[in-house]
Amino acid sequence: MVPLANILPSELTALRAAGLIFAVAVIAFAILRRRTLRNVDVLILLFAGLGLAIVSGTEITDAILSAFSFEQGNGGRILGLAVFSIFVLFLLTLRALSQAGRNARQLSAALEGLAWEEFRQTGLPERFKGKIAILVPAYNEAESIGHVLNLMPTEVCGVGTAVLVVDDGSRDGTADVAAEHGAMVARHVINRGGGAALRTGYRLMAESGAEIVVTLDADGQHLPSEMIRLVKPVLDGEVDVAHGSRILGEADRNQFSRELGIVFFNRLVSFITRTHVTDCSNGYRAVRTTVLPQLILRQEQFHTSEFLIEAIKRGIPAKEVPVTVAQRLHGHSKKPAVVRYGLGFANAIVRTWLR
Repeated sequence: MVPLANILPSELTALRAAGLIFAVAVIAFAILRRRTLRNVDVLILLFAGLGLAIVSGTEITDAILSAFSFEQGNGGRILGLAVFSIFVLFLLTLRALSQAGRNARQLSAALEGLAWEEFRQTGLPERFKGKIAILVPAYNEAESIGHVLNLMPTEVCGVGTAVLVVDDGSRDGTADVAAEHGAMVARHVINRGGGAALRTGYRLMAESGAEIVVTLDADGQHLPSEMIRLVKPVLDGEVDVAHGSRILGEADRNQFSRELGIVFFNRLVSFITRTHVTDCSNGYRAVRTTVLPQLILRQEQFHTSEFLIEAIKRGIPAKEVPVTVAQRLHGHSKKPAVVRYGLGFANAIVRTWLR
C-alpha cells in the first residue's frame, strides 16, 4: 500500500488551492444540474472535476508524469501537463464535431420530413408519377427563376415533365414567383444550402414515383433546351446517370481562379476515382429515380462532386454529355469567396471519397 504521505502534497500552494476550489465547483455544478443536463455531459463534468482535484490535491500526477519521462525542473512537468491537456482537448473536439454532425443530420431530416408532409397533404406526388421531374433548388432567385421556368419543356423524348422548385429558405418571394409560373413548390423554413435542397427534392421525387429526375440551377446558367441530351441516354437505358459537362460543351468565361480550380479538381476526382471526369462541379444532370436510395448525400453546399463520386463508388452506370454553362441572369453567385470555396470543395471531395 502506498503511504498517504506520498500521495498528499507536501504543501498546499495558492495554485493547488485554486484548482481544488474549481474542481469542487465543477463537481457541484454537475450534481446540481444533473436533471437538466444529458447523462453523458454530467459524466464528462464529473470526470473533469475529479481529474482536476487529483491534479491539484495529490502527487499522483507527478508519478504519472515521471513514468512518461516528464521530470521536475526546466518546465518538464508543465510541458507534460500541456501534452495531456492537448490530448484531452483533442478528444473533446472530436466529440463536439461528432455531435455537430449528428445535429446537422437531424435538422436536415426534420426539414425533409416537414417538406414531404406538406407536399403529400397538398396532393402533389401524383403530378410527378411516371414523369420526368425537373428539380430546381432555389435561394433568393426571384429575379431569375420566372424566366428559367418559362423555358422548361412540357415533354422530353415523348415523356411529360413536371417541375418542382425547392425553395431553400428564400426571403425575396422566390416561392411565390415559382408558383405563379406553374411550378410545384416545396419549402425549407431556413436556408440550408443547395445540397440540402436537392436531398429534399430527391426524396420527394423518389417517393412520388417520378421516372427520371433532372436537376438544374435557378439562375439561368443551365439551358432547359439542352435537357434532351441528358434525358435520352437515361431513358434509353444506356446509363442511369447523365452528367452535364461544360468542358465537352461550352461555357461563358469565368474568373481565372475558378477556371483553374475546375481543372485542378477535375484531375483530383479523376485520380482518386480512377475514372476520367471532365466537369465535377456541374449540377446539370439526369438520374434514374430508382438509383437515388443507393447514394449517401450529406453535403449542404458542395454537392456536385459528392453526387458524382458517390455514383462512381456505387458502380452506377454514368456518362458525361456536353452542355452549355452561361452567365447567370441576375444577381450574384451564392458561392463563397474563391479560397473558401476551394477549401470547401476539396473537403467535400475527400470526405466523400473516404467514407
